[in-house]
Amino acid sequence: MIKSILYFLMFMSICLSTSYGQTDIRIDVKHYDSDTLIFGYYMAERMLGYDTLYREKGAAFHVSADSSLTPGMYIVVSVPQGLFYQVLLGAEDQEFGVTIDTLSQNEITFDGSVENDIFYSYLSYINQARQEIQRIDNVLTDMDSTLISVRDQLEKDKLTINDMVLQRQNEVLSKYPQSIAAILIKANMPFEFPEWDGTPEEIEHQKFLYYKEHYFDKIDLKHPAILRTPIVHERINYYEESLTYKEPDSLIKSIDYLLGMMDEGSEIYRYYLSYFLNKYANSKYIGMDAVYVHLALEYYGKGKASWVSEENLKEIVGNARKMAPVLINKKAPEFHVTKEDGTPIVLSELQNQYTVVVFWKPSCGHCTKAMPHIIEFQEKYRDKGVEVVAICTERGKKVQDCWQGVKDKHMENLINGVDEFGQDRTVARYYAVNTPMIYVIDKDKVIKIKKIPAENLGAVMDQIMTTEEEVK
Repeated sequence: MIKSILYFLMFMSICLSTSYGQTDIRIDVKHYDSDTLIFGYYMAERMLGYDTLYREKGAAFHVSADSSLTPGMYIVVSVPQGLFYQVLLGAEDQEFGVTIDTLSQNEITFDGSVENDIFYSYLSYINQARQEIQRIDNVLTDMDSTLISVRDQLEKDKLTINDMVLQRQNEVLSKYPQSIAAILIKANMPFEFPEWDGTPEEIEHQKFLYYKEHYFDKIDLKHPAILRTPIVHERINYYEESLTYKEPDSLIKSIDYLLGMMDEGSEIYRYYLSYFLNKYANSKYIGMDAVYVHLALEYYGKGKASWVSEENLKEIVGNARKMAPVLINKKAPEFHVTKEDGTPIVLSELQNQYTVVVFWKPSCGHCTKAMPHIIEFQEKYRDKGVEVVAICTERGKKVQDCWQGVKDKHMENLINGVDEFGQDRTVARYYAVNTPMIYVIDKDKVIKIKKIPAENLGAVMDQIMTTEEEVK
Protein backbone atom coordinates (compact mmCIF):
# COMPACT_ATOMS: atom_id res chain seq x y z
CA MET A 1 0.00 0.00 0.00
CA ILE A 2 1.59 3.25 -1.09
CA LYS A 3 0.19 6.73 -0.87
CA SER A 4 1.44 10.28 -1.19
CA ILE A 5 1.55 12.40 1.96
CA LEU A 6 -0.31 15.67 1.38
CA TYR A 7 0.65 17.28 4.64
CA PHE A 8 3.69 17.52 6.86
CA LEU A 9 4.25 14.93 9.53
CA MET A 10 3.71 16.55 12.91
CA PHE A 11 6.03 15.59 15.74
CA MET A 12 5.02 15.45 19.37
CA SER A 13 6.37 13.87 22.53
CA ILE A 14 4.17 10.90 23.39
CA CYS A 15 5.26 7.79 25.21
CA LEU A 16 4.67 4.86 22.87
CA SER A 17 6.43 2.16 24.86
CA THR A 18 4.59 -0.61 26.65
CA SER A 19 5.74 -3.42 28.89
CA TYR A 20 5.18 -6.30 26.47
CA GLY A 21 8.77 -6.93 25.33
CA GLN A 22 11.14 -5.32 22.88
CA THR A 23 10.94 -3.91 19.37
CA ASP A 24 13.34 -4.87 16.61
CA ILE A 25 12.16 -4.18 13.07
CA ARG A 26 14.54 -4.50 10.12
CA ILE A 27 13.48 -2.50 7.05
CA ASP A 28 15.18 -3.23 3.74
CA VAL A 29 14.27 -0.78 0.96
CA LYS A 30 15.24 -1.79 -2.57
CA HIS A 31 15.81 0.73 -5.38
CA TYR A 32 16.03 3.57 -2.84
CA ASP A 33 19.00 5.92 -2.90
CA SER A 34 18.31 7.97 0.21
CA ASP A 35 19.94 7.06 3.53
CA THR A 36 16.93 8.34 5.51
CA LEU A 37 13.46 7.05 6.40
CA ILE A 38 10.82 8.41 8.76
CA PHE A 39 9.12 5.93 11.07
CA GLY A 40 5.80 7.25 12.30
CA TYR A 41 2.42 6.28 13.66
CA TYR A 42 -1.22 7.24 13.70
CA MET A 43 -2.76 9.22 16.52
CA ALA A 44 -6.43 9.00 15.58
CA GLU A 45 -6.68 10.98 12.32
CA ARG A 46 -3.17 12.42 12.46
CA MET A 47 0.14 10.99 11.32
CA LEU A 48 2.97 11.72 13.72
CA GLY A 49 6.69 11.08 13.54
CA TYR A 50 8.31 8.66 16.00
CA ASP A 51 11.91 8.45 14.77
CA THR A 52 14.20 9.33 11.87
CA LEU A 53 16.03 6.22 10.63
CA TYR A 54 19.48 6.30 9.03
CA ARG A 55 21.57 3.62 7.36
CA GLU A 56 24.93 3.13 5.82
CA LYS A 57 24.83 2.58 2.07
CA GLY A 58 23.43 -0.83 1.17
CA ALA A 59 22.43 -1.71 4.72
CA ALA A 60 18.95 -2.03 6.21
CA PHE A 61 17.16 0.48 8.40
CA HIS A 62 16.31 -0.52 11.97
CA VAL A 63 13.62 0.40 14.49
CA SER A 64 14.81 -0.70 17.93
CA ALA A 65 13.45 -0.17 21.43
CA ASP A 66 14.04 -1.89 24.76
CA SER A 67 10.27 -2.30 25.22
CA SER A 68 7.43 -2.86 22.78
CA LEU A 69 5.67 0.04 21.13
CA THR A 70 1.94 0.54 21.58
CA PRO A 71 0.09 -1.83 19.21
CA GLY A 72 -1.40 -0.27 16.11
CA MET A 73 -0.77 0.87 12.55
CA TYR A 74 2.62 2.49 11.93
CA ILE A 75 4.05 4.09 8.81
CA VAL A 76 7.36 4.03 6.98
CA VAL A 77 7.87 7.23 4.98
CA SER A 78 10.38 7.73 2.17
CA VAL A 79 12.49 10.89 2.07
CA PRO A 80 12.11 13.19 0.19
CA GLN A 81 9.34 11.63 -1.93
CA GLY A 82 6.90 11.51 0.98
CA LEU A 83 5.48 8.09 0.06
CA PHE A 84 4.45 5.88 2.93
CA TYR A 85 3.92 2.20 3.67
CA GLN A 86 1.73 0.86 6.45
CA VAL A 87 3.08 -1.63 9.00
CA LEU A 88 1.11 -3.26 11.80
CA LEU A 89 2.65 -3.81 15.24
CA GLY A 90 0.86 -6.30 17.47
CA ALA A 91 1.33 -6.55 21.21
CA GLU A 92 3.71 -9.49 20.83
CA ASP A 93 4.58 -9.12 17.16
CA GLN A 94 7.33 -6.50 16.97
CA GLU A 95 10.41 -8.44 15.92
CA PHE A 96 10.32 -9.00 12.17
CA GLY A 97 11.69 -7.96 8.81
CA VAL A 98 10.14 -5.68 6.20
CA THR A 99 11.16 -5.54 2.55
CA ILE A 100 10.01 -2.64 0.41
CA ASP A 101 10.62 -2.57 -3.32
CA THR A 102 9.94 0.89 -4.71
CA LEU A 103 9.73 -0.50 -8.27
CA SER A 104 7.37 -3.38 -7.57
CA GLN A 105 3.58 -3.31 -7.72
CA ASN A 106 3.43 -5.58 -4.66
CA GLU A 107 5.86 -3.28 -2.96
CA ILE A 108 5.96 -4.59 0.64
CA THR A 109 6.55 -8.05 2.15
CA PHE A 110 7.21 -9.30 5.67
CA ASP A 111 9.33 -11.93 7.34
CA GLY A 112 8.22 -13.18 10.75
CA SER A 113 5.13 -11.00 11.32
CA VAL A 114 1.81 -12.77 11.80
CA GLU A 115 -0.11 -9.47 12.08
CA ASN A 116 1.13 -8.17 8.73
CA ASP A 117 0.74 -11.54 6.99
CA ILE A 118 -2.93 -11.59 8.05
CA PHE A 119 -3.50 -7.97 7.06
CA TYR A 120 -1.77 -7.94 3.70
CA SER A 121 -3.09 -11.36 2.71
CA TYR A 122 -6.59 -10.06 3.40
CA LEU A 123 -5.91 -6.85 1.45
CA SER A 124 -4.65 -8.85 -1.51
CA TYR A 125 -7.79 -10.99 -1.46
CA ILE A 126 -10.05 -7.92 -1.26
CA ASN A 127 -8.22 -6.18 -4.11
CA GLN A 128 -8.61 -9.23 -6.33
CA ALA A 129 -12.31 -9.41 -5.50
CA ARG A 130 -12.74 -5.72 -6.32
CA GLN A 131 -10.94 -6.12 -9.62
CA GLU A 132 -13.17 -9.03 -10.56
CA ILE A 133 -16.33 -7.11 -9.65
CA GLN A 134 -15.05 -4.14 -11.66
CA ARG A 135 -14.41 -6.44 -14.64
CA ILE A 136 -17.97 -7.78 -14.40
CA ASP A 137 -19.39 -4.26 -14.13
CA ASN A 138 -17.46 -3.22 -17.23
CA VAL A 139 -18.88 -6.18 -19.15
CA LEU A 140 -22.40 -5.41 -17.94
CA THR A 141 -22.04 -1.79 -19.02
CA ASP A 142 -20.97 -2.74 -22.55
CA MET A 143 -23.31 -5.69 -22.95
CA ASP A 144 -26.32 -5.73 -25.26
CA SER A 145 -29.45 -5.53 -23.10
CA THR A 146 -30.98 -8.52 -24.95
CA LEU A 147 -28.50 -10.98 -23.38
CA ILE A 148 -30.65 -11.38 -20.29
CA SER A 149 -29.41 -14.83 -19.30
CA VAL A 150 -25.74 -13.81 -19.40
CA ARG A 151 -26.48 -10.60 -17.53
CA ASP A 152 -28.30 -12.54 -14.78
CA GLN A 153 -25.38 -14.93 -14.44
CA LEU A 154 -22.89 -12.09 -14.11
CA GLU A 155 -25.02 -10.48 -11.40
CA LYS A 156 -25.05 -13.84 -9.59
CA ASP A 157 -21.26 -13.98 -9.94
CA LYS A 158 -20.99 -10.61 -8.23
CA LEU A 159 -23.13 -11.88 -5.34
CA THR A 160 -20.95 -14.98 -5.11
CA ILE A 161 -17.80 -12.83 -4.89
CA ASN A 162 -19.39 -10.71 -2.15
CA ASP A 163 -20.30 -13.87 -0.24
CA MET A 164 -16.72 -15.11 -0.59
CA VAL A 165 -15.38 -11.79 0.74
CA LEU A 166 -17.74 -12.02 3.71
CA GLN A 167 -16.61 -15.59 4.32
CA ARG A 168 -12.97 -14.48 4.23
CA GLN A 169 -13.71 -11.69 6.70
CA ASN A 170 -15.40 -14.11 9.08
CA GLU A 171 -12.47 -16.53 8.80
CA VAL A 172 -10.03 -13.79 9.87
CA LEU A 173 -12.32 -12.68 12.71
CA SER A 174 -12.78 -16.25 13.91
CA LYS A 175 -9.12 -17.27 13.70
CA TYR A 176 -7.50 -13.99 14.78
CA PRO A 177 -10.15 -12.13 16.84
CA GLN A 178 -7.61 -9.97 18.72
CA SER A 179 -5.53 -9.02 15.68
CA ILE A 180 -5.31 -5.46 14.41
CA ALA A 181 -6.55 -6.74 11.05
CA ALA A 182 -9.73 -7.85 12.85
CA ILE A 183 -10.21 -4.32 14.21
CA LEU A 184 -9.90 -2.85 10.74
CA ILE A 185 -12.17 -5.44 9.15
CA LYS A 186 -14.91 -5.00 11.74
CA ALA A 187 -14.77 -1.21 11.37
CA ASN A 188 -15.54 -1.57 7.64
CA MET A 189 -18.03 -4.45 7.58
CA PRO A 190 -21.50 -3.66 6.19
CA PHE A 191 -24.26 -3.05 8.71
CA GLU A 192 -27.07 -5.60 8.96
CA PHE A 193 -30.57 -4.43 9.87
CA PRO A 194 -33.52 -6.46 11.15
CA GLU A 195 -36.90 -6.24 9.45
CA TRP A 196 -39.51 -3.70 10.60
CA ASP A 197 -43.16 -3.06 9.81
CA GLY A 198 -44.59 0.39 9.21
CA THR A 199 -44.57 3.22 6.72
CA PRO A 200 -41.35 3.99 4.81
CA GLU A 201 -40.77 6.99 7.10
CA GLU A 202 -41.27 4.88 10.23
CA ILE A 203 -38.92 2.19 8.94
CA GLU A 204 -36.23 4.77 8.12
CA HIS A 205 -36.56 6.20 11.63
CA GLN A 206 -36.25 2.73 13.15
CA LYS A 207 -33.18 2.08 11.01
CA PHE A 208 -31.54 5.28 12.20
CA LEU A 209 -32.19 4.52 15.86
CA TYR A 210 -30.95 0.94 15.48
CA TYR A 211 -27.89 2.06 13.51
CA LYS A 212 -26.90 4.57 16.17
CA GLU A 213 -27.56 2.17 19.05
CA HIS A 214 -25.48 -0.64 17.50
CA TYR A 215 -22.88 1.48 15.71
CA PHE A 216 -20.02 0.29 17.91
CA ASP A 217 -21.15 -3.30 18.47
CA LYS A 218 -18.17 -4.69 16.55
CA ILE A 219 -15.56 -2.21 17.77
CA ASP A 220 -13.86 -2.56 21.15
CA LEU A 221 -12.85 0.94 22.24
CA LYS A 222 -10.82 -0.60 25.05
CA HIS A 223 -8.38 -2.26 22.62
CA PRO A 224 -4.93 -0.62 22.97
CA ALA A 225 -4.44 -0.43 19.18
CA ILE A 226 -7.61 1.61 18.54
CA LEU A 227 -5.88 4.97 18.83
CA ARG A 228 -3.23 3.96 16.28
CA THR A 229 -5.77 3.35 13.51
CA PRO A 230 -7.34 6.26 11.57
CA ILE A 231 -10.38 4.20 10.60
CA VAL A 232 -11.79 4.05 14.13
CA HIS A 233 -11.39 7.80 14.56
CA GLU A 234 -13.52 8.23 11.45
CA ARG A 235 -16.19 6.10 13.12
CA ILE A 236 -16.03 8.09 16.37
CA ASN A 237 -16.13 11.38 14.51
CA TYR A 238 -19.05 10.24 12.32
CA TYR A 239 -21.03 9.12 15.38
CA GLU A 240 -20.55 12.46 17.09
CA GLU A 241 -20.85 14.69 14.00
CA SER A 242 -23.47 12.92 11.86
CA LEU A 243 -25.48 10.58 14.11
CA THR A 244 -25.96 13.08 16.92
CA TYR A 245 -28.36 16.02 16.83
CA LYS A 246 -26.43 19.30 16.96
CA GLU A 247 -27.58 20.57 20.30
CA PRO A 248 -25.69 20.44 23.63
CA ASP A 249 -27.76 17.85 25.53
CA SER A 250 -27.59 15.34 22.67
CA LEU A 251 -23.87 15.89 22.15
CA ILE A 252 -23.18 15.53 25.86
CA LYS A 253 -25.07 12.23 25.91
CA SER A 254 -23.15 10.91 22.89
CA ILE A 255 -19.74 11.96 24.23
CA ASP A 256 -20.50 10.42 27.64
CA TYR A 257 -21.47 7.22 25.82
CA LEU A 258 -18.22 7.18 23.82
CA LEU A 259 -16.01 7.86 26.83
CA GLY A 260 -17.94 5.26 28.81
CA MET A 261 -16.85 2.58 26.33
CA MET A 262 -13.18 3.37 27.01
CA ASP A 263 -11.12 2.39 30.02
CA GLU A 264 -10.86 5.43 32.25
CA GLY A 265 -7.28 6.68 32.25
CA SER A 266 -6.27 4.67 29.17
CA GLU A 267 -4.46 6.43 26.34
CA ILE A 268 -7.52 6.47 24.08
CA TYR A 269 -9.66 7.83 26.95
CA ARG A 270 -7.12 10.57 27.66
CA TYR A 271 -6.90 11.46 23.99
CA TYR A 272 -10.64 11.72 23.35
CA LEU A 273 -11.47 13.51 26.60
CA SER A 274 -8.90 16.14 25.65
CA TYR A 275 -10.04 16.08 22.01
CA PHE A 276 -13.67 16.81 22.86
CA LEU A 277 -12.80 19.39 25.52
CA ASN A 278 -10.63 21.37 23.10
CA LYS A 279 -13.14 20.98 20.29
CA TYR A 280 -15.96 22.54 22.28
CA ALA A 281 -13.76 25.10 23.98
CA ASN A 282 -13.14 26.52 20.51
CA SER A 283 -16.47 25.76 18.85
CA LYS A 284 -17.83 28.42 16.50
CA TYR A 285 -21.39 27.18 17.05
CA ILE A 286 -23.56 29.10 19.48
CA GLY A 287 -24.39 27.29 22.72
CA MET A 288 -21.75 24.60 22.44
CA ASP A 289 -19.91 26.02 25.44
CA ALA A 290 -22.39 23.90 27.44
CA VAL A 291 -20.55 20.79 26.20
CA TYR A 292 -17.23 22.25 27.36
CA VAL A 293 -18.70 23.09 30.77
CA HIS A 294 -20.06 19.55 31.17
CA LEU A 295 -16.74 17.90 30.28
CA ALA A 296 -14.75 20.27 32.47
CA LEU A 297 -16.93 19.88 35.55
CA GLU A 298 -17.94 16.22 35.26
CA TYR A 299 -14.57 14.81 34.19
CA TYR A 300 -11.75 17.23 34.97
CA GLY A 301 -13.50 18.56 38.07
CA LYS A 302 -14.26 15.10 39.46
CA GLY A 303 -10.80 13.54 39.32
CA LYS A 304 -11.24 11.73 36.00
CA ALA A 305 -8.29 13.49 34.35
CA SER A 306 -5.50 12.68 36.79
CA TRP A 307 -2.78 13.11 34.14
CA VAL A 308 -3.49 16.86 33.86
CA SER A 309 -1.34 19.21 35.95
CA GLU A 310 -2.86 20.94 38.95
CA GLU A 311 -2.37 24.31 37.27
CA ASN A 312 -4.19 23.27 34.09
CA LEU A 313 -6.96 21.59 36.05
CA LYS A 314 -7.53 24.75 38.01
CA GLU A 315 -7.76 26.80 34.83
CA ILE A 316 -10.10 24.37 33.01
CA VAL A 317 -12.48 23.90 35.93
CA GLY A 318 -12.30 27.57 36.92
CA ASN A 319 -13.31 28.73 33.45
CA ALA A 320 -16.15 26.22 33.34
CA ARG A 321 -17.52 27.40 36.67
CA LYS A 322 -17.52 30.98 35.40
CA MET A 323 -19.29 29.95 32.20
CA ALA A 324 -21.88 27.67 33.80
CA PRO A 325 -24.25 30.38 35.15
CA VAL A 326 -24.59 32.09 31.74
CA LEU A 327 -25.28 29.12 29.47
CA ILE A 328 -28.22 29.35 27.10
CA ASN A 329 -31.57 28.53 28.79
CA LYS A 330 -30.15 29.38 32.21
CA LYS A 331 -31.67 32.13 34.36
CA ALA A 332 -29.67 35.27 33.66
CA PRO A 333 -27.67 36.54 36.66
CA GLU A 334 -29.14 39.60 38.31
CA PHE A 335 -27.19 42.79 37.74
CA HIS A 336 -27.12 46.21 39.36
CA VAL A 337 -25.40 48.87 37.27
CA THR A 338 -25.87 52.63 37.17
CA LYS A 339 -26.50 55.29 34.58
CA GLU A 340 -24.27 58.36 34.29
CA ASP A 341 -26.51 60.26 36.72
CA GLY A 342 -26.37 57.42 39.26
CA THR A 343 -29.83 56.01 38.49
CA PRO A 344 -29.78 52.23 39.07
CA ILE A 345 -30.43 49.71 36.30
CA VAL A 346 -31.59 46.37 37.71
CA LEU A 347 -32.32 43.44 35.40
CA SER A 348 -35.26 42.09 37.44
CA GLU A 349 -36.94 45.50 37.34
CA LEU A 350 -36.90 45.75 33.54
CA GLN A 351 -40.43 44.99 32.33
CA ASN A 352 -39.84 44.74 28.57
CA GLN A 353 -40.50 41.56 26.60
CA TYR A 354 -36.83 41.08 25.76
CA THR A 355 -33.63 42.63 27.08
CA VAL A 356 -30.55 42.69 24.88
CA VAL A 357 -27.47 43.15 27.06
CA VAL A 358 -24.38 44.38 25.24
CA PHE A 359 -21.00 44.45 27.01
CA TRP A 360 -18.67 46.89 25.32
CA LYS A 361 -15.49 48.87 25.79
CA PRO A 362 -14.66 52.37 24.46
CA SER A 363 -11.26 51.32 23.07
CA CYS A 364 -12.60 48.13 21.44
CA GLY A 365 -12.39 48.29 17.65
CA HIS A 366 -14.94 45.50 17.19
CA CYS A 367 -17.35 47.43 19.43
CA THR A 368 -16.99 50.50 17.23
CA LYS A 369 -17.93 48.41 14.18
CA ALA A 370 -20.80 46.66 15.98
CA MET A 371 -22.46 49.65 17.60
CA PRO A 372 -24.16 51.10 14.45
CA HIS A 373 -25.89 47.73 13.97
CA ILE A 374 -26.99 47.70 17.61
CA ILE A 375 -28.31 51.28 17.44
CA GLU A 376 -30.23 50.49 14.25
CA PHE A 377 -31.60 47.33 15.88
CA GLN A 378 -32.84 49.27 18.93
CA GLU A 379 -34.65 51.82 16.78
CA LYS A 380 -36.44 49.04 14.87
CA TYR A 381 -37.32 46.76 17.80
CA ARG A 382 -38.10 49.10 20.70
CA ASP A 383 -41.77 49.21 19.70
CA LYS A 384 -41.76 45.40 19.74
CA GLY A 385 -40.90 45.27 23.43
CA VAL A 386 -37.14 45.01 23.09
CA GLU A 387 -34.73 47.19 25.07
CA VAL A 388 -30.96 47.32 24.72
CA VAL A 389 -28.85 47.73 27.86
CA ALA A 390 -25.26 48.63 27.00
CA ILE A 391 -22.88 47.92 29.88
CA CYS A 392 -19.43 49.43 29.61
CA THR A 393 -16.76 47.12 31.05
CA GLU A 394 -14.45 49.89 32.30
CA ARG A 395 -14.20 50.66 36.02
CA GLY A 396 -12.83 53.34 38.31
CA LYS A 397 -11.31 56.41 36.68
CA LYS A 398 -11.78 54.91 33.19
CA VAL A 399 -15.57 55.10 33.59
CA GLN A 400 -15.37 58.63 32.20
CA ASP A 401 -14.19 57.04 28.94
CA CYS A 402 -17.48 55.10 28.88
CA TRP A 403 -19.62 58.23 28.96
CA GLN A 404 -17.49 59.90 26.32
CA GLY A 405 -17.74 56.73 24.24
CA VAL A 406 -21.53 56.84 24.48
CA LYS A 407 -21.46 60.29 22.87
CA ASP A 408 -18.80 59.42 20.29
CA LYS A 409 -20.68 56.28 19.18
CA HIS A 410 -24.12 57.98 19.29
CA MET A 411 -25.44 55.53 21.88
CA GLU A 412 -27.65 58.01 23.73
CA ASN A 413 -30.87 56.14 22.84
CA LEU A 414 -29.66 52.96 24.51
CA ILE A 415 -29.87 52.28 28.23
CA ASN A 416 -26.23 52.84 29.21
CA GLY A 417 -24.75 51.63 32.46
CA VAL A 418 -21.52 50.86 34.30
CA ASP A 419 -20.44 48.85 37.32
CA GLU A 420 -18.16 51.72 38.35
CA PHE A 421 -16.35 50.11 41.28
CA GLY A 422 -16.88 46.48 40.31
CA GLN A 423 -18.92 45.78 43.43
CA ASP A 424 -21.66 44.01 41.47
CA ARG A 425 -19.12 41.93 39.49
CA THR A 426 -21.50 42.17 36.51
CA VAL A 427 -18.79 41.75 33.88
CA ALA A 428 -17.30 38.73 35.66
CA ARG A 429 -20.66 37.05 36.32
CA TYR A 430 -21.59 37.37 32.65
CA TYR A 431 -18.15 36.07 31.67
CA ALA A 432 -17.70 39.00 29.31
CA VAL A 433 -14.04 38.25 28.67
CA ASN A 434 -14.33 39.59 25.12
CA THR A 435 -16.22 42.57 23.75
CA PRO A 436 -18.66 43.11 22.28
CA MET A 437 -20.56 40.35 24.08
CA ILE A 438 -24.30 40.18 23.38
CA TYR A 439 -26.97 38.37 25.41
CA VAL A 440 -30.68 38.13 24.55
CA ILE A 441 -32.82 37.67 27.67
CA ASP A 442 -36.58 37.08 27.67
CA LYS A 443 -39.25 38.49 29.99
CA ASP A 444 -38.69 35.61 32.46
CA LYS A 445 -35.02 36.62 32.57
CA VAL A 446 -33.88 33.44 30.82
CA ILE A 447 -30.93 33.61 28.42
CA LYS A 448 -32.26 32.80 24.95
CA ILE A 449 -29.05 33.22 22.99
CA LYS A 450 -25.64 34.87 23.31
CA LYS A 451 -22.39 35.63 21.50
CA ILE A 452 -24.15 36.56 18.29
CA PRO A 453 -22.69 39.06 15.78
CA ALA A 454 -24.32 42.50 16.03
CA GLU A 455 -25.21 42.47 12.33
CA ASN A 456 -27.26 39.27 12.85
CA LEU A 457 -29.16 40.54 15.89
CA GLY A 458 -32.33 41.45 14.00
CA ALA A 459 -32.60 38.13 12.17
CA VAL A 460 -31.99 36.21 15.40
CA MET A 461 -34.58 38.24 17.28
CA ASP A 462 -37.16 37.63 14.54
CA GLN A 463 -36.54 33.90 14.81
CA ILE A 464 -36.85 33.94 18.60
CA MET A 465 -40.12 35.88 18.45
CA THR A 466 -41.55 33.64 15.73
CA THR A 467 -40.64 30.47 17.62
CA GLU A 468 -42.19 31.71 20.86
CA GLU A 469 -45.34 32.81 19.05
CA GLU A 470 -45.66 29.32 17.50
CA VAL A 471 -45.30 27.73 20.94
CA LYS A 472 -48.18 29.84 22.23
